[in-house]
Amino acid sequence: MKAVIIAAGMGGRLSNITNGMPKTLLEVNGKPIIQWIVDDLRLAGIETVIVVTGCESDRLQSYFENSPLDNLELIHNPQWRKGNGISVLIVEDFIGNDEVFILAMSDHLIDKNIFEHIVKEEKRYPLLAVERNLGNVFDVPDATKVWVEDKKIQSIGKQLPRYNGIDIGLFLLNGSFFQFLRKSIKEGRDTLTGGVQELMRNQDFHAYDIPDESFWIDIDSEETYNVAIQMWRSL
Repeated sequence: MKAVIIAAGMGGRLSNITNGMPKTLLEVNGKPIIQWIVDDLRLAGIETVIVVTGCESDRLQSYFENSPLDNLELIHNPQWRKGNGISVLIVEDFIGNDEVFILAMSDHLIDKNIFEHIVKEEKRYPLLAVERNLGNVFDVPDATKVWVEDKKIQSIGKQLPRYNGIDIGLFLLNGSFFQFLRKSIKEGRDTLTGGVQELMRNQDFHAYDIPDESFWIDIDSEETYNVAIQMWRSL
């Protein structure tokens, strides 16, 4: 199985501590965020990792040249200033039409046991890992919210008036997803969420409730970066 990691954004809310480098290269307890993600995906059985770069892509290129890994591809998205759906669509030629793959975010640290569970759910795609315990979420107003019924996601978006879960930024998809993403982009909705909403109009979108004891965090501010340092495991 392959995994795609989106690492194209600017990370402006962390600019005071990134000094211009991609935020995924920030160290958390001895390793850059991106390295934790790649290593844990490999431990979960992922064979090939594709990293989509954008802003300051040369920094990520240099990092992986100095720390080479087998079966790791870097793909540059020159349109990284647009919605993150563009960064997902750019990998279409690297994923087979019926090939199941994991999609992850480069600023989300996620317990490795969640990756392992997602890989085991291979036959239940399309699927999104969901945090149902809202008390575990550090920035609910900025999070992407979902409404789940009967283990299926009924709605998704940042401004949902009613929600009972949070999207943790970990998807199990297959190559057919790109047709929905292309349609969404053509209609002017160039975000990943737009592509997911289009998918949901055509087929069931399953929810995987992460275990209560699992830790994950979206590192998009100095506050959440400091929380990650305090709560994430060490080398």
